[in-house]
Amino acid sequence: MVDYYTERGSYVFCSFVDFLKAFDRVNYWKIFNKLLDDNVACDVVKLLSFWYSNQSVSVHWQNTQSESFGIQNGTQKGSVLSPFLFTRYICEVLSDIVNSNIGCSIGGCMVNILAYADDLVLLAPSWRALQQLLDKLQVAAGQIDMCCNSKKTVSPKRQS
Repeated sequence: MVDYYTERGSYVFCSFVDFLKAFDRVNYWKIFNKLLDDNVACDVVKLLSFWYSNQSVSVHWQNTQSESFGIQNGTQKGSVLSPFLFTRYICEVLSDIVNSNIGCSIGGCMVNILAYADDLVLLAPSWRALQQLLDKLQVAAGQIDMCCNSKKTVSPKRQS
């Protein structure tokens, strides 16, 4: 994409997006409903809902262990299933960006977002278009209680 645009004397502007505590903010019940909407077998969703709703943890700090307590949100750290569940959780966010018709186009194919789990890169042919994508991302992510980590979200500075 970048080569295509730069070889034609144009630019590609990008923003590397980081969600604030992304995997911790996933609402179990929303993701389970999304899986049911996708026709995932009811028994599989029941199993996942049992696992996730019965999790408990304790905190170990300076030779002291806390009482166990339940977790209400989030996907399991290190689980091979977590990137899949997170990606499904933000599917509508990704769709809002993809369907915005704002971004870089090659041969009629619009490319405006690259994503794997909670790692996103927005691509646009101008600063203004990139800001429009960031605005759309903020609104769509807010609908599922996600927010961007402004300290880790990076839009590289324009070079002269």
